[in-house]
Amino acid sequence: MNTTSCPVTAGSRPASPPAGAPSAAASRRAELGRQGEELAAAHLRAQGWRLLDRNWRPGPGHDGQPPLRGELDLVAVDPDGALVAVEVKTRRSERYGPPAAAVGHGKLRRLRLLATAWAHGHDTGSHSGLRLDVVSVLLPPDGPAVLRHHRGVGL
Repeated sequence: MNTTSCPVTAGSRPASPPAGAPSAAASRRAELGRQGEELAAAHLRAQGWRLLDRNWRPGPGHDGQPPLRGELDLVAVDPDGALVAVEVKTRRSERYGPPAAAVGHGKLRRLRLLATAWAHGHDTGSHSGLRLDVVSVLLPPDGPAVLRHHRGVGL
């Protein structure tokens, strides 16, 4: 992991990161999310899933519609042939609840729209159905990772 240090003298504050640069906290959250997605993808592959896409974002809106915002963490085909959009939520502890608790009704609504947009933009003819799953990843600093797969949370 790259670290950046800046000199601090008594009574001074560290220099702010350049405009547009992510804060240290944002970088740590992004890295935690990447670790969770890697673990979730490896887990799904080990279960016989075929990954089709990662970190998919929609393009501009069409037919006068505003563009969709958001991202699908993983799009995969499960062993039964179902097309599944997978939201991965990762936390270091359950202090604020389990990782999957971060997926509320608004997030589910946006994920449904994104999953439908992904399916419309790709050849999905041979897959049965479209499902939305959540994989929660708990990465405690002093123990093994814990993954929980919540199937069929939306769509």
